Amino acid sequence: HPSTSQPTPVDFAKVYRELSRETDEIISIHVSGKLSGTYSSAQQGKKLVDSKTNITVIDSESVTMGLGIIAISAARLALLNDNLAGILEDIKQTKSNLHLLGALDTLKFLAIGGRIGRARALLGSVLNVKPLITIRNGEISPVGNVRTHTKAVEKLFEFVKGASNIQDLAIIHNTTPDEAIRLKDRLSSFVGIDRLYIDRKRRRVGKECRSR
Repeated sequence: HPSTSQPTPVDFAKVYRELSRETDEIISIHVSGKLSGTYSSAQQGKKLVDSKTNITVIDSESVTMGLGIIAISAARLALLNDNLAGILEDIKQTKSNLHLLGALDTLKFLAIGGRIGRARALLGSVLNVKPLITIRNGEISPVGNVRTHTKAVEKLFEFVKGASNIQDLAIIHNTTPDEAIRLKDRLSSFVGIDRLYIDRKRRRVGKECRSR
């Protein structure tokens, strides 16, 4: 099973110094601090930078494309030359309006990676059920389970179908690209195709994110 390690404070300080040559304002957005030490490393790295650059380090309280959607939304405003306060307010709103649902075949790999959080309660579930999880307050939490993979995917579809005013939608998968594309085709009527993303990286967890 692959393992991960967050960047060191020195790594962050190096990047912040390089960016400081181009700008006097940096927004640094990271995976949930309850699931990784990356946010803490970024905060420590900020303290190592002797610069007048305004560095704002943000805990996304999310993962994968939850974090991605927050960053994409902020980047859009940055390209439009919005001010720092406006971008930070947008990040705050996007965080509060972001919803994730994950359908897994097993919790085994989350447990091995130490990322399971409150979903640990599902480890003792009956075999051959497919757990459904979400992110709450930066932690992985259980929201139920279903009996089959097909029903799990249908739960993801219904999750999006029941939403309103969807601005961005992402489908994240592990090794099922064809299934992800079929789900994208089904969901394309709910959101503009230019705001519907598929994460092509190999993942242990398949998720959908929606913000409104």
